[in-house]
Amino acid sequence: MGIELITVLLFGGMILLLFLGVPAVFAIGGVSVAMAIWLLGTKSLYILASTAFGQVTNMGLLAIPMFVLMANLLIHSGIADRLFQTLSYWLSGVRGSLAVVSVGVSTSLAMCGGFGPGIITMSLIAIPAMLNRKYDKSLALGSVMAGGILGPIIPPSVMMIVLGYITRLPIGKLFMAGIIPGFIAATSFAIYILIRCYLNPSLAPPLEEEVTWKIRWVSLGGVILPAFLVIGMLVIIFGGIATPTEAAGVGATGALLCCIINRTLNWNMIRESCLETIKVTGMVIWLMIAANFFRVFFTSVGARSLIMDVVLAMPVSPWLILIGMQVMLLVLGMFMDDWAIIVICAPIFFPIAMKLGFHPIWFAMVFLLNMVVAYLTPPFGWALILTKALSPPDISTSQVWRSAPPFLVIMVLLLILVILFPPLTLWLPSLM
Repeated sequence: MGIELITVLLFGGMILLLFLGVPAVFAIGGVSVAMAIWLLGTKSLYILASTAFGQVTNMGLLAIPMFVLMANLLIHSGIADRLFQTLSYWLSGVRGSLAVVSVGVSTSLAMCGGFGPGIITMSLIAIPAMLNRKYDKSLALGSVMAGGILGPIIPPSVMMIVLGYITRLPIGKLFMAGIIPGFIAATSFAIYILIRCYLNPSLAPPLEEEVTWKIRWVSLGGVILPAFLVIGMLVIIFGGIATPTEAAGVGATGALLCCIINRTLNWNMIRESCLETIKVTGMVIWLMIAANFFRVFFTSVGARSLIMDVVLAMPVSPWLILIGMQVMLLVLGMFMDDWAIIVICAPIFFPIAMKLGFHPIWFAMVFLLNMVVAYLTPPFGWALILTKALSPPDISTSQVWRSAPPFLVIMVLLLILVILFPPLTLWLPSLM
């Protein structure tokens, strides 16, 4: 059987299963195993076993459960409620303050726990609070989604860790590469909200509560320790004092201490945090097993070499090939799960990008920014789906979709900015 037909069957089978709703790990792993047995025989299962054993015993992947545990401890201890309340006190005199606070808290939760926690928590806390104060529905929904989608590009990001292990890139440098784009995105969201509320005050009626400076200062007590924890963890990674895995252990221990100091530690909170950590870690490890077996099989049959030879032989500019890859990622993001896109596309796109002379850390951030954009693109944008599921019953799907375009435009502009100005992602890693 020719390599061309093998490549078509491999990718066609995976994409078909994904469109049928099969979970990414079973679609990718199942097709890879079936093709391996068909072409290489049952002895190829030894490769699967050794791949699985290598992933489960990889000490570097300990960063995933430690970071996830840190996030869950902080979230289940009530840090989200206190952070939302604190920021709303400090911005109480600003029109549209609750929407800006929603962006800030969602971004902070995304730093701790990735894409999901920010949108889930703020959909339950911030959206009802804004709607009760007569905020515009699109503004309320969009501000919650905007901060939450930044999880993949703001460290410590589980998606960065997975991408780093698939592409063999240093996790610490990936973490540092995401700081400036993440800050630009969050700041741009806040500026957009403030300008829009200034031009159209009816979108965000002023808050009626009077907040004193004493209330503001007292409210800081519950969020100072978690803030120092996250910042301190990034500092020790940046300074080379600890590896990301070691920093993850420090972060999990520090989160536990924060719970003890704030007197929020209890058995139910520990139980919920550990269960969520096990669920997320199990999902990621199984995905890593499927991804690595796919990569090994994909390379061994010569499919990756074929695709690279075809692409590199095209008589076009490397930048045109880069744009083509971005378009493919954006289109796939409208219909496929982000984890599936990383597993399928990363082993192909990264070798091509490096052969074309693009910096791998910069390309990794461009790749992840495409995943962030995909969260807001219908019909399969995860941010749209989560927000609709968790919003009050009177919020329709069309209202959720209409709230996304302004923030989607900002993210696309940021993607273009990072492509045109690589130092935005390469400056901090170069200082490590």
